[in-house]
Amino acid sequence: MKTVCKLLLVSVSLSVGLYGQTGPVASHAPSPASVSRSTVVAAGKVVASVNGITVTQRDLQEQMERLFPYYSIHGGNVPEKYQSEIHDKALQQIIDDELMYQAAQKGGMTVTPAIMADVLKQARSRFPSSAAYSGYAKAQYGSVQAFEKRIRRAVLIAKYQDREVVEKSKFSDAKLREIYDNNKKRFVRPESVWLQTISVNVPNNPSQEQTKMAAERMAEALPKAKAAKNHDDFGLLAEKYSEDDYRVMLGDHKWVHLVSLPEPLAKAAAAMKPGSVSDIISAPGSLVILRINEKRLEKQMEFTEVAPSLRQQLEDGGRKERAAQLRTQLRKNAKIEVL
Repeated sequence: MKTVCKLLLVSVSLSVGLYGQTGPVASHAPSPASVSRSTVVAAGKVVASVNGITVTQRDLQEQMERLFPYYSIHGGNVPEKYQSEIHDKALQQIIDDELMYQAAQKGGMTVTPAIMADVLKQARSRFPSSAAYSGYAKAQYGSVQAFEKRIRRAVLIAKYQDREVVEKSKFSDAKLREIYDNNKKRFVRPESVWLQTISVNVPNNPSQEQTKMAAERMAEALPKAKAAKNHDDFGLLAEKYSEDDYRVMLGDHKWVHLVSLPEPLAKAAAAMKPGSVSDIISAPGSLVILRINEKRLEKQMEFTEVAPSLRQQLEDGGRKERAAQLRTQLRKNAKIEVL
């Protein structure tokens, strides 16, 4: 079911490149302005071929639009400074998509009528009416049939990616458990504090005047900070006295591992109780007053706590690795010509 939903999402958004003789499908239901602009983009010259299937200038131009999301606000052009980078990425993506499509066909993969019906239903729902859908399809691709053929192509590419990349990068619950059991030290949450700060910057090699001004500012803030009854009271003082970026967030750093703090701050925070406020602490580049709101002791995380993030981390890495391997594999014996 998850695979089917993924295919629907990818195909309706048309984020998978749809290339070939007549160019790709736009990545979203277009406005009238974008339809008008696209219809005047002729297929143009052939810029590449992939095992005999041609890639035209229009294919390349439309893929560049997808890769550069702010295309429309730049007058229908990719800015000069991005031209080379976006051009190269677009062309390589076109080639990779075409190779995946050819591999899916060669392997006998097909799109079931049920999945195709769901995809088309969602595609049509992106237009205000059936007439708008048909008008777009005819303006862009000559006919509704040609447009829907390209949607089918998108589904097939998505299925191929799912089979060759997503499915082959998955980790079973048993494998995740094995990794957890063999690396428990990796899953220890360090002692942490929820802290706020009031801090004043002290430059390197400060003058006597700079040192005096920083000390006076903090001396003024300290008794008020000590008198603060809660998070918000302290936060308002941070807004007034602090000179760091956290002043706009009530001086709130949220949860911070003690080991990540500079040594003077870590030592002070370790000795403090929740709700307490420190004296003025000299830290690298600043003078700081701490407030500790809550504390968490070091904890060995349970498997159920780490499994979701561990799975995502491993599978994200696996997909990147597998995608790179697949790209190399498909290109190995392909006849690719860039003109």
